[in-house]
Amino acid sequence: MTGPLRAGAASLSIAPPLGLPMQGFIRRYRHAEGYGAPLEVSALVLESHDTRVVLCGVDTAAIQRPAADALRARVAASVGAAPGGVILNWSHTHCAPPGDRAFGPLGLGGGDPSDEMLEALGIYIDRMYERVVEAALLASSRLEPAGIAWGLGTADLAVNRRERTPEGQVILGWRPDGLIDRSVTALQARRPDGSAIATVVSYGCHSVTVGPDVLDYSADYPGPMRRAIRQWTGGEAVFLQGAGGNVLPRVAFAGHDEAERFGRRLALEALHALAERTAGRRVWERHPDGSATPFSVYRFRDDLDGAPALAAVEEEVRFPLMPLPTENEIARMRAQFAAAVEEAERSGGPAQRNVWRYHLVWAQRTEAQIRSGIAPGHASGPINAVRIGPGAIVTGPGEVFTEIGLAVKERSPAAPTLYAGYANGEVSYFPTAASYPEGGYEPVHGHRPHGLPASVSPVCERILIERAVRNLERVFPERDAFAGGSWAPSGRQPSLAPEPPPDPPP
Repeated sequence: MTGPLRAGAASLSIAPPLGLPMQGFIRRYRHAEGYGAPLEVSALVLESHDTRVVLCGVDTAAIQRPAADALRARVAASVGAAPGGVILNWSHTHCAPPGDRAFGPLGLGGGDPSDEMLEALGIYIDRMYERVVEAALLASSRLEPAGIAWGLGTADLAVNRRERTPEGQVILGWRPDGLIDRSVTALQARRPDGSAIATVVSYGCHSVTVGPDVLDYSADYPGPMRRAIRQWTGGEAVFLQGAGGNVLPRVAFAGHDEAERFGRRLALEALHALAERTAGRRVWERHPDGSATPFSVYRFRDDLDGAPALAAVEEEVRFPLMPLPTENEIARMRAQFAAAVEEAERSGGPAQRNVWRYHLVWAQRTEAQIRSGIAPGHASGPINAVRIGPGAIVTGPGEVFTEIGLAVKERSPAAPTLYAGYANGEVSYFPTAASYPEGGYEPVHGHRPHGLPASVSPVCERILIERAVRNLERVFPERDAFAGGSWAPSGRQPSLAPEPPPDPPP
């Protein structure tokens, strides 16, 4: 017998026309000239009784609100899911066109795009959104009886990127003593015969194995990972980016070969983590046989009778910003950036000009907001928690630091917990409170590509952790709630208890 859980999966290609700008590397001033790992949308839809959940990975750097909200509403309506059960996750590849018109010059790395370029980008963005809806709709049309298996592995492929120089400056590089979540969280929907419908894999690391000098569209390492899983399992594959805000691949800013190596290694670890995990209750059956003498043969099956719990909640959360610049401060910054742009135009070259132009565009926008009195003092975004049997997925709406994801996993009632940053919106970088005194890109400048007038406040670390844990507790009402106290991560890596031994044969 099979339980009432059903699952369906699909993937669709996103094939941008050559010649569009790519988002993520500010110094890059040339547009796409070729194709690497294909960009795509992949989706898994789960259904139990009257609840539907959509897990969708999109190969784009980011989609902000309100575009992300409108897209989620379209997906929810198309498949009959509640919006709280729809998780759209950005792989955060830096080798794709922008996923949102709101980024404009901030996302393109300098210069005001021509009207023709804006029109071409708009056509691409609209088509990408259509592919998201189509992938979810196609997955929902393929629903079939299924069970769910969770796995948790470890891959030492990445490093905390907040390197400290001998002079004490924080730059992007390697910080070997920095905390990092190396867990590979995997979820597999299986048919009653044990074959895979789809495998969901999450790892928290910037998708930048492919560097700024490679002028190809590319899904980066999630692309080879998905391809390998499809080859090895025969089912679909979905990648969900984790809490990778301050995490780089050990070999970063390289090329397609490194993306291939990283992706295949990640796929191996995900399938290794799932290899001995069941999608139900494992039952051994004895069958009599014989040859020259009688003997018994034993075969197992996964009993899927009875669906795993499926539930979803969503909470709108406010994230306060740091104090805004004064009118004089922002005017002074704008003038400094304008002078730097002029100097770069004289002697620095187009890459350096792009970098300063990016800062100038942010300052011009922020100055206009402050002078007109409309600069926001806070940002907002959703935090979703989706329970799937004993495990759960919880989201963070931006570039969340690895320590924050670890702290949530330590206190979560789920086993395991998949932390999906870069999901359902893109507020900003979310650094830890301890990173602000150190400085560096994320707490100082990380708000600029997201269009905010100031960084999010250090209190947002606690807000993200606490709200994620409390939302997870809402979908696990039978479990004890975290009693409070310290919300900081201990550094302990996530683990998953062994499954109990199967029932003995009769």
